[in-house]
Amino acid sequence: MNYFITFAKALMIVIWALLLSNLFFPFPGKAEIVFYLLLGFVIFMHLIQLLMIYGAFSEKLKLTKLEAGQIFIFGVFKLWQIKGRLL
Repeated sequence: MNYFITFAKALMIVIWALLLSNLFFPFPGKAEIVFYLLLGFVIFMHLIQLLMIYGAFSEKLKLTKLEAGQIFIFGVFKLWQIKGRLL
């Protein structure tokens, strides 16, 4: 399971790099627009996920700013790493 989480987090870094690179070096044609939309969608979904975690587990789970940032970047894969603190 640890290898899966490490692989998934590395994949998320690649995805973020692709999405953010489009801001500085736009892809040709309509791919530019698609990547802007995907970036907005990923940011929106990860913010919603982070707000849900704060809302649902604020008493049980005290997140540091670093952990909150990692949840924003890696999403559910970081949550799998810290799920033992909830149980």
